[in-house]
Amino acid sequence: MSIGTSLTLSKDSATDVDTNTVVYDLLAADSGRSDFSVAGITPPSAKTANIGHQVGKSGEARHKVGLDRTEIDAFGVAATLSTYIVQVRPPSSALTNAICIEEVNRLVDFIIEGGSNANWTKVLNNEV
Repeated sequence: MSIGTSLTLSKDSATDVDTNTVVYDLLAADSGRSDFSVAGITPPSAKTANIGHQVGKSGEARHKVGLDRTEIDAFGVAATLSTYIVQVRPPSSALTNAICIEEVNRLVDFIIEGGSNANWTKVLNNEV
């Protein structure tokens, strides 16, 4: 099963309502990776998404979802921000899909802290 030919992602805090969305269109896909990009952005600015899967030496499954965003500063210099979630799942029947999903939900809950993004703001301010 594939993700699809496009991803519609919201820039707002996580809710079940998709507002302020951006559409990422599929650029390329193979058995272990899919790459998406937002059309109509003047290079070198760019917004891309990627989804990938790998199997490690010990049989662990590595699943990665990432976003890259390139913006141009006031001096015309390009800078790229990369944001990724990686989940490494060892080959164990104890770690079900439901448990994997619970852990992603916990991480997202920590980051958005009730939709205010308070904890991520603290992380960006180098608080520990």
